[in-house]
Amino acid sequence: MASFGERLGFREPRSIVQSESLDDETRVGLWNVTYSLVEIFEGPAYQFSPVEGNLTRRLWTHALNRPGDEFRGPSAVWTRIKRVILEGTWLQALEIIEDTVAQLEHAGNAQSLQRSLADAFDTVFDHFLVGYRFVGSELTPISSSEEAKSVAVAIDESAVVSGARHSLLRAVELFSDRSSPDYANSVKESISAVEAVVRRVTAESTLGAGLNRLETAGVRLHPALKAAWSKLYGWSSDEDGIRHGAVDPADVDQALAKYTLVSCSAFVSYLIEAGHKAGLL
Repeated sequence: MASFGERLGFREPRSIVQSESLDDETRVGLWNVTYSLVEIFEGPAYQFSPVEGNLTRRLWTHALNRPGDEFRGPSAVWTRIKRVILEGTWLQALEIIEDTVAQLEHAGNAQSLQRSLADAFDTVFDHFLVGYRFVGSELTPISSSEEAKSVAVAIDESAVVSGARHSLLRAVELFSDRSSPDYANSVKESISAVEAVVRRVTAESTLGAGLNRLETAGVRLHPALKAAWSKLYGWSSDEDGIRHGAVDPADVDQALAKYTLVSCSAFVSYLIEAGHKAGLL
């Protein structure tokens, strides 16, 4: 929602997505989310829990790369993290945020807290137009919460088809690598996720053959949608296609990789739901 000043025309609304920078307002918002975690640990639910100690020790050694024997408790860790978020480079700030969410997975029984923290960070990203969202515990260069949610949902739902889930996780990993993203192979893995579900539903060996058998198997697909996916698979699989390594990786940019990841994730979710309804999964 636009602020009071924006609605009255006294403040310019944000229009530029922050992808390789973070302004001061955003940094404060991100630290406030992080500090809310500290306040939770001070509450009665975690009063006698080892979660904060486990988390901050792992952050000290893994994220901050400090000697383990110099760990002096949570307070010193949070102070350092605050400094990184408020004063470090944009990349350092995002990395420490991602590490904080990721390390909660290893800190004890804190899965719900991990999801809540990622959602809170996503709310800040959304408000301040930061071009990243959490998918699971990984920050991905996706600027829409709806797109990120569709990928996360597909990953959860594809647990019934392990090959599809593996491919989606790998696609996210390749897409999200901020130091060396591999967009070409991310596209390949995204399409492989769709192929894994179609093969499971139809027992065909390829996505192309499986698309032709979906309705026979009990999954109805609009002809236009079927044609679109057939063409996408044809593009990726012909002799000049991405799955054969013939496409120059430089020709596959972030926009194409994101489109393919989000589209394939949505299609995976649709196919799994349809497969359940038809009693095929």
